Amino acid sequence: MALLTRLTLDSTYVAHIMPGMILLGLGIGAVMTTAFQGATAGVHHEDAGVASALINTSQQVGGSISTALLTTVASSATTDYLSSHKPGALTVAQAGVEGYTATLAWGAGIFMVGAALAALLIPNRALAPSEGEPLIAH
Repeated sequence: MALLTRLTLDSTYVAHIMPGMILLGLGIGAVMTTAFQGATAGVHHEDAGVASALINTSQQVGGSISTALLTTVASSATTDYLSSHKPGALTVAQAGVEGYTATLAWGAGIFMVGAALAALLIPNRALAPSEGEPLIAH
């Protein structure tokens, strides 16, 4: 996401957008899988569905709140740029870019804080096997 904060009006998809989107997709894919695995590890078999539903619901609520927050950031950055520059088509286009880059910078910062909190709060140990799963020695 931090790579995408460098966007300008002259940015091209292949050189400037695609690398950041590929890394973002790989990172989110790795995080979601790991989050589900870690959150459901050691849960009794009869509670696995409820645990999975709670994780999914939490992610949906978090996504809704972050969308609202980041939309506010984008709107504020765009409005600030428009109010401080001479009106025109190029100004409107640049204001949109400013809104996107501000939002991406805030999003990258939120991800960094989340990563730091996860590193500090989540214990670094082997996951407990779920009920009925064989215990594998490491």
